[in-house]
Amino acid sequence: MDILHASLKGQNTSDSHLYSSEDEDDVEFRRTVQNLFEEEENLLNLHMSVIQENAELLTEEGKLLQGVQNDHVEDYDIDAYASRLGSILDRKTYLINQLKEKLGSFRMQLQQEEELSRKVSALQGY
Repeated sequence: MDILHASLKGQNTSDSHLYSSEDEDDVEFRRTVQNLFEEEENLLNLHMSVIQENAELLTEEGKLLQGVQNDHVEDYDIDAYASRLGSILDRKTYLINQLKEKLGSFRMQLQQEEELSRKVSALQGY
């Protein structure tokens, strides 16, 4: 820890060349943590927008279903219903896949941060 503080303060230590990999690991760890925070914010924002769009699509599905559940439904109404339902389901699938990809990316970065944290802690003797 004293070596880290000395390097952060710009002080020279006689063994400074021995700690360059430790400094690189610490910089990489800080960069990874910053990226992780950004990924987390992006994931939360995407999740919220997916929830909002899903709510809108669910409302539209309800109206769509109501429109074909009466006795006076024509064949063209059923065709329009099927077509629109297909589009809604495609959109939901896209949204879910997009969210799953973002989640996967976040989880990978989280794992990377944990590995770097262990490595930096081990180098610093914690």
